[in-house]
Amino acid sequence: MTQSGDGVRWFTDLVRLEIVLWDRVDARLKADHDLPLPHFETLHMLARDPDASLRIGDLAGRLGISAGGTSKLADRVVASGLVRRDPDPDDRRASRVALTPKGRSILAAASKTYEDEVDRLLGTALDEADRLQMHALVVRLLAAVTENKD
Repeated sequence: MTQSGDGVRWFTDLVRLEIVLWDRVDARLKADHDLPLPHFETLHMLARDPDASLRIGDLAGRLGISAGGTSKLADRVVASGLVRRDPDPDDRRASRVALTPKGRSILAAASKTYEDEVDRLLGTALDEADRLQMHALVVRLLAAVTENKD
């Protein structure tokens, strides 16, 4: 950054954008599907392996949160009937989670709502090329900060 404070302002604006987007998409998913955004993200990450189940630790890695936090989140999603928890056949101490048919159905409908809401929020500000470029930059930044955890 070239001017004093520009880095702080840039980062603050980025965080504020994330908060606004999170709140609006979360509100829309709750209103239309009674599905909080953290539950949607859990379903979405599980759907990446549609015929498989994931260990809690693997799901935690995909979500970018702790294994303990993921276990608590999984318990809440299991209670809603969207995910099931099964014993891990390879490790008696571990469990695996997988989508239920109800979870797959809700995810399909909620994914459309999610995409519609993001398009509504960003569509007037960014065209498709801008979105692709922004996504590439975000992926690159995530990779850089993930590599440099120290």
